[in-house]
Amino acid sequence: MINQTTSDFDLADYPDWYSLNETRTELLPEHFQRAASLSQSVHFSQQRWQVYICALGVLGFEQWLKQRASDLEINIDSASIWQPATADLLSAACNIQVGAFKICIITASVLTDQHRVPNAVFDIPDLAAHFYVLIQVEEEQNQVAVSGFMNYEEYHRYQVNAQLPIEEDWTYTLPQLWFNPDSDALLLNLRCLNPQAIQLPVTNRHTHKTALKQKLTTLKPQLQKQQPWELLTVNEGMTLLSSPELITWVHKAANPNLIQPLINVGLWLNNQIDLAAQELGWMLMPLPAFSQLRSLQLRSLQDDFEQIRAGLEHQGVYIPNTARGAFRDLECEEGSLRLYAIMWVLSENSANPEWMLLVAVGSQPERPMPNQLTLEVRDETQILFDETLSDTSQGILYAQVIGDWNEKFWVTVITDEAVFEIPPFGLELQTL
Repeated sequence: MINQTTSDFDLADYPDWYSLNETRTELLPEHFQRAASLSQSVHFSQQRWQVYICALGVLGFEQWLKQRASDLEINIDSASIWQPATADLLSAACNIQVGAFKICIITASVLTDQHRVPNAVFDIPDLAAHFYVLIQVEEEQNQVAVSGFMNYEEYHRYQVNAQLPIEEDWTYTLPQLWFNPDSDALLLNLRCLNPQAIQLPVTNRHTHKTALKQKLTTLKPQLQKQQPWELLTVNEGMTLLSSPELITWVHKAANPNLIQPLINVGLWLNNQIDLAAQELGWMLMPLPAFSQLRSLQLRSLQDDFEQIRAGLEHQGVYIPNTARGAFRDLECEEGSLRLYAIMWVLSENSANPEWMLLVAVGSQPERPMPNQLTLEVRDETQILFDETLSDTSQGILYAQVIGDWNEKFWVTVITDEAVFEIPPFGLELQTL
């Protein structure tokens, strides 16, 4: 997101670097290896250098803090920079934890006293931090240094007065003067300040994810070549970066060659389930489908599905006794869902053997459902089913598709606040 050019220059010409002697920290070989590995997973080439430098900044900050304040506990594992899909869009490291404080690491420009910072790290509540730490990274010297810091409330006061505009690439240009250069003051704050003394923005759940998902679907071919800020408005960018589901969707759309795990329904015919499906939360339904189940838990599952089956039969859809299926629970802010996938073979012995996939969305026991749902099913070339149920209390949202032995189907479930992209269902011949 932050496009800084690299060139040959001597840091001796920049006294600011040498004023930071006390915060200089040596980077270790494993730091470079981890940062390089991360940058290779970033799709947009313009982002790779910035992600690489930011990752070094995070690792250097962790090293510096352990050396200067070993009593402070730091956790960088959940930092946004380690998530390739997010790093593709945001070359800053949000959600670092130091004690009870949220920290955001941003990398400093060594060429000017103006720093390009993604607006999302301030303007999206889930990404906002108690402290923003500006890190200078000198890769060739194997060193990083703390250049300054500010807290969220200080940023907010500065911005109210300055009214900095959001640039076309979704960044602010912040002056060095906004940052406190005293690293000891940062350590003092981290040790002594009550986190509640810094008021962070409150998350706003009223977004427009469904509309944006529809727009992104039409832009999907362009996402492989153009960065999202070239295709979307600032407000749409805010919606995108507020949604982990949409971030993942964009990453997959920009990387069509990413290998997705296949949910192999062929194993279901043998009452088995593959490891990929298990890791994604799928559970095989005890079969015959839909017959006598012994334990109370299994009977509850049968009763829940019988409601689905009865609703489908009311609409003229009948599930044969040879069918096999699995289910997966989905959670979102608006409620809970249970996604059922049922398959059966239609014509195993014909010249063109085919199988049926039936997908239905139901509720979890004693849990509320979102009011509105959209279900989409597509194959490798086109959308086969796309319908919305505006009131989930008034019916069952389901889809049926027929495929040949080698065909795959992708399922997407959309609520007002969440998008669930399900890896492809497929039937592998060798498993039968």
